[in-house]
Amino acid sequence: MPTADRRPLTSNLEPDSSRSYGATGPTHDDAAATSPLSGGLNTPTDENTALVPGKTPEKVHKQFREIWPLCLGLWTAVFCSALGATVVANLQIEIGSYFNAGSLAAWLGTSYLLGLTAMTPLYGRLAQVLGRKGCMMLALSFFFTGTLMCAIAPSMNFILVARCIAGAGSGGLLTVTAIIISDLVSLADRGMYQSGVNVLFGAGAASGAFVGGVIADRFGWRMAFWIQLAPILIATILVITQVHVPHIKDESSAWDKLKKIDWLGSFVLMVSISSLSFASSLMTASGYPLRHPLVWGLYALCIVSLPLFAIIERRAKEPILPMTFLTRIQPSLVLFGLFLCTASAFSRLYMQPVYLHVTRGLDGSHTGLLLLPSSIAGSASSLYAGWHMRHYKEYKWCQTVFSIIPWIQALSIIVLWGPTTNVHELWIEMAIAAIGGGCIITTLLSEWFVPIVR
Repeated sequence: MPTADRRPLTSNLEPDSSRSYGATGPTHDDAAATSPLSGGLNTPTDENTALVPGKTPEKVHKQFREIWPLCLGLWTAVFCSALGATVVANLQIEIGSYFNAGSLAAWLGTSYLLGLTAMTPLYGRLAQVLGRKGCMMLALSFFFTGTLMCAIAPSMNFILVARCIAGAGSGGLLTVTAIIISDLVSLADRGMYQSGVNVLFGAGAASGAFVGGVIADRFGWRMAFWIQLAPILIATILVITQVHVPHIKDESSAWDKLKKIDWLGSFVLMVSISSLSFASSLMTASGYPLRHPLVWGLYALCIVSLPLFAIIERRAKEPILPMTFLTRIQPSLVLFGLFLCTASAFSRLYMQPVYLHVTRGLDGSHTGLLLLPSSIAGSASSLYAGWHMRHYKEYKWCQTVFSIIPWIQALSIIVLWGPTTNVHELWIEMAIAAIGGGCIITTLLSEWFVPIVR
């Protein structure tokens, strides 16, 4: 079978050579092994990988009929992750009122994202140390523990800590799923699998927003967390029984592998991200002015820690984020695009329910019902993006066209939305914005695993 060439990265996906199941020799998927998400060059691909000591394993791509049980386990975990995120998005005001801490309600989302962003960079290396299944089980343990703590939370501070723990697990579920898919699937087909992940994420988001609101209205907000435990346990069983992606064996002990992880860089990155998140949340959620010492002090800490992180990564033997990803145009633009896309997605996720609650006086059930079309539209758009990349072997024009949609909807919010805007116009526009977001995130995630180091 022909092997993939070594042309520079372009907007066109490579033709059949990159999707040759059973191809030997270097392919475009070799870059997944150099990505910080995938855990290094010595990471194997699947159970058919030739594990030759001292050599990079040869990749054997899988077809869906061979790995559908594995996909079922991974996608169930992703469904649980989305379910946990959107359940709280629709219950922020109710939880804040229950604890008489309405000013801290917005921190329910912030603490979740803080745990997610702090732990996500570590999962790539942990997947190399613990193996794919071990790393996924660690993420599920964090997610289950955090969700259980939310259900029994006696105070607002306790539930904020619990949300941070759940977010740390959620980041691992999404990251390790992407790693395993990059291990097993060719570049040309990866968009379809990533769109499948996004469809399950959309289904979980839709279930969380709607079902969570209905259950909270009838049984209280705690029940919205209790109901998540059963799906998490099901996902755990599926991961244990179906996810089998062995990692390469070497003579190093687990302790030696753990010592190789760039812990200092991880800590500095965590400090940088946390300080930025805290400062922004203090201004937007708690009403602190920019001149407040705590706010500008946190911003200053972020500004100082970022260059320090870059210095540490340049000197680290196994950096969690190689600087080549930031010094080359293509990967740096992809990372920046993912930053903007996820910022927009989570802003809509957490602020749209608040808007509907406050300005329209809707309860959780009606709010979830209005958000349901957005989840469906985003999932359908993601599925189309995967099909488009596989069928046309192109993502540039698709990405460009769909990226305009959320921008137009944002202008509509500023200019046209008001207290008397028809409720049908609201959910239609929210669904249209989700169409653009679903396509963009799928294409960007697929681009990320294209070879970067040539």
